[in-house]
Amino acid sequence: MPKSDHPAAKAGRFVRAVGLTVQSEVEKRTAAIAAAEQAKKATPPPPPPAAVPTNDLAGKAAFGLFVAAAVAMTLVAMHLELVLKGTPGTVFRLIAAVIMGTEGAVLVSNWGRGNQRLVQRVLNRMFGMARGPMNRREKTFARIIKEGLTLFGIAFLAAATFEIITAFVGE
Repeated sequence: MPKSDHPAAKAGRFVRAVGLTVQSEVEKRTAAIAAAEQAKKATPPPPPPAAVPTNDLAGKAAFGLFVAAAVAMTLVAMHLELVLKGTPGTVFRLIAAVIMGTEGAVLVSNWGRGNQRLVQRVLNRMFGMARGPMNRREKTFARIIKEGLTLFGIAFLAAATFEIITAFVGE
């Protein structure tokens, strides 16, 4: 029997053919993975999201109303209405309730993106950026501030409700 017709020779040729096929397939897949990684590295990162405007009329109004509500809440907590007896005390309670209720509604409902404008103002002060949060740390910080402002809104609404009730019902 000639050597080329021997069963071991045939098996060897078959194993070499399968090995070359597997090797070419591995090379193709390796090249495809390398090309995908190269394309991934070549694409620039996406631009940062646009910042919510804070210097326009609505942004300044949201911040001014927040400060006014915080001052009204402080005066209510200090019981300034006890110094103002009678009608002036009732008027003070109603004005404070309107200010706190309005800001509470803006913060809780995010009307006119008031909550986002206040968050963006804090981000501008903290990070000195005129863009939206980009990385995970900034997004987490912005989310915490936004939820904190929502809690302030709930507190403003509760205080406003209490002041309205005490203004009309009495102590």
